[in-house]
Amino acid sequence: MTYESSSRLRKKALEGAVGRRKRLPHNGDCGTGVQPVSGLLPQPADPAVSAAMFQWSPAYAVGVPRIDVDHMRLFGLAEDMHRAMLEGKSKEILDGLLAQLVDYTCYHFAREERLMERVLYPGYLAHRREHDELRASVRAMRARAASGEITMTIEVMQFLVEWLKRHIVASDRRIGEYMEANRVTPPPAAAP
Repeated sequence: MTYESSSRLRKKALEGAVGRRKRLPHNGDCGTGVQPVSGLLPQPADPAVSAAMFQWSPAYAVGVPRIDVDHMRLFGLAEDMHRAMLEGKSKEILDGLLAQLVDYTCYHFAREERLMERVLYPGYLAHRREHDELRASVRAMRARAASGEITMTIEVMQFLVEWLKRHIVASDRRIGEYMEANRVTPPPAAAP
């Protein structure tokens, strides 16, 4: 099988991600093992509340379906948390949603790193360092939140999502470009 064009991959990723919710594996590196809860948050009736703050767009597609689907899921989790904040959900619900966002981010990083190793991506070490820096920041934020030093705010979420957006555009996209330029076909997904 030859490597498909980026636009075709983006389309496949978009089609395949609609309505998909996966069980999150526990990631001992920075996860809590918290599983997503379907239907936890109802759709808000107030149009001001329903305006999405964290929305994935095709401009973020990197051309590697499994990476694009993970990114869509991360944006969805961030938006779930944003809606919960606007709706005044309890601290326990917000803590659970934050745990899901952090766990899925770590899960995604591990998948992306395995993919880079398998395709012999030359920028792997620098890319891994970027992931490690965010993992360390997230662990520190989580500890500060647990101690009561900081509270989970939209600003903290914005930091995470803005980091993700910059990382996708500046770093993750290079993986897709490398794979396309070298006609590398993504290997079959390994079990998490």
